[in-house]
Amino acid sequence: MSEFIQRVTRAFAHETPDRTPLFELFQPYHPIHWPICGRTIATDMAMAWDAMAEGVTAAEQLEAEAQAQYRIRKFFGLDMVRLNGCPALVRPVKTARNQWTLNGIAYVLNERTQLIEPLNPGQEAADSRRSSEADFRRQVDAWDGGSQPVPTDVDPLFRRVKELAEADGIHWVYMGEIGAGTGVAFYPPFLLMLMLDEPDLYRRWLDMQKAASFPRTVQLIRRGCRVIAMGGDVSCDKGPFISPACYREFILPVIQEHVRLIHEEGALAVYTSDGNHWPIQDDFFFNSGIDGYKEVDQAAGMTWPRLIEAGIDRRVCIIGNIDARHTLCHATPADVEREVVECLDYGRKSPGGHILHASHSVHEDVKAENYLAAISAYRRYFGLEPLSL
Repeated sequence: MSEFIQRVTRAFAHETPDRTPLFELFQPYHPIHWPICGRTIATDMAMAWDAMAEGVTAAEQLEAEAQAQYRIRKFFGLDMVRLNGCPALVRPVKTARNQWTLNGIAYVLNERTQLIEPLNPGQEAADSRRSSEADFRRQVDAWDGGSQPVPTDVDPLFRRVKELAEADGIHWVYMGEIGAGTGVAFYPPFLLMLMLDEPDLYRRWLDMQKAASFPRTVQLIRRGCRVIAMGGDVSCDKGPFISPACYREFILPVIQEHVRLIHEEGALAVYTSDGNHWPIQDDFFFNSGIDGYKEVDQAAGMTWPRLIEAGIDRRVCIIGNIDARHTLCHATPADVEREVVECLDYGRKSPGGHILHASHSVHEDVKAENYLAAISAYRRYFGLEPLSL
């Protein structure tokens, strides 16, 4: 068993590993990639869109993505990794410097985030453009009640990254991520209404999601994912998006079924959701049967002291809890370092296990120097050699 697998396994088993395992999600194209991987079509979004406009092939795109995703995870010394997948190969038309059109929509480069977004993002992202209740009803009515076919080769990037890692003698714990319709934060408004007004139709839709997601879950595990992140966002700062009663009636049974499937396949189940879960804490943490909790949102009140007070840290592996809303975005590197040390101190005392992770990810608003400070603090805490850029 590799040191990575042993370390993560001990954390989930409520045992004390040699050091706290490290896990992170890196948003594609974040500038933190540049000093580590260089500026390529996998790390610079403007370069990627220019390359797609000029005819880059899917094979070239895949290899660039695999190299970048492998290198940044190796550089930071992660124990558990989740890959982002390969972006869809599209063919935008370049109209000017840092401007493109795709499917009739104008896109521009956001100079602050270095991400490409619609020129009118509010209009293009409106629910009325993204989803239709009439289309929803047609899809549910047309479903025959059977399982959805699972493509036989949907993970070429996962396979290639694993090849690169194993060639260097690295055997990470891989996390797959898949939901089954339970991420209510992403529901269009009409779906929330259907939950109350037409529960049978809503349940049929949930069954349709399970028919597609559960076979895919099995496939991910059998291809090498020892951990499955499931669930999806259910809460905001003020609490769940739906009532605790609706959560218990509609969402919890799907989560429980998904967890059972993951366990039957020999993997670990991680609930991933931002927000304040205290109004549903028993169902979310205990009745669900989960092994770990990711996206621990301390800015929403999911702090170490409260997790300890509620006994959650004794039964669930905590995957967090560096604040990615305030500290990593706005604080100084010294502030970040203090928070990391405090987080590690709490985690080393937690009988349920701890894996260090930002409260969400290294997203577009996270300062690169702050994440580097976090890892530097982690490495000093355990007496590891400092990073060298």
